[in-house]
Amino acid sequence: MERPPRATFQGENMILAARSSEGEITAFCWCVFFDPGTGLEAEVAEVYVKPSFRGKGLGRSLLLRAVELFRQRGVTFASVWTRENNPEAVRVYEQAGFHRTEQLVLTWLPLPGR
Repeated sequence: MERPPRATFQGENMILAARSSEGEITAFCWCVFFDPGTGLEAEVAEVYVKPSFRGKGLGRSLLLRAVELFRQRGVTFASVWTRENNPEAVRVYEQAGFHRTEQLVLTWLPLPGR
């Protein structure tokens, strides 16, 4: 019998960054690792490239490095969230090996009056 999920779990944040020749951070990829009791999972929480450095492949390079890290650490499931109306992000995520799913995601937000 499999063990029940733990009451709590801890995670780890890791930020991969690209720097200019002057040392300025030009792009970053924030990854979160956690084990909810079913195996190590990961999420790409954020990818950002400074506007003046976009189109140079920095986001793609950082995402490929993140996926490599997921493999090295034995991640069993990884996700990334974006919007359909952000085709550049969708393209980069798909190039890094992420796939669209048919899963419907519903959210709850603590809005005033609800």
